[in-house]
Amino acid sequence: MVGAFVVAFGSAQAEPTVVVPVPANPSYCWPEVKYFDTLRYGPVPFCRKKLAYVPGRFECAQVSEQVCWVLVADGQWTFTRSPIDTQVIQCPEGPEPPVCPRLTFE
Repeated sequence: MVGAFVVAFGSAQAEPTVVVPVPANPSYCWPEVKYFDTLRYGPVPFCRKKLAYVPGRFECAQVSEQVCWVLVADGQWTFTRSPIDTQVIQCPEGPEPPVCPRLTFE
């Protein structure tokens, strides 16, 4: 449902009234890859499914998220992240990624 508010220009004579439509919940969204923090290497864009890390195996995961700035009822903006998809990828050579958090895979 789209609300509207009225802007009236006050004067003694009748002035035209301008109706400005206000969207019900405006938001600005984009897809993004979730980063996982490591103590040694900083953030990496994937995690591993098992404790033992073997580069080249399909045991790592990359999580896609929908990131949004959403206008809430009190006029404030809030930042939200919602998972979209989890893809199993081949573990790359290089720094060992962190273990995936619980509930990464359903």
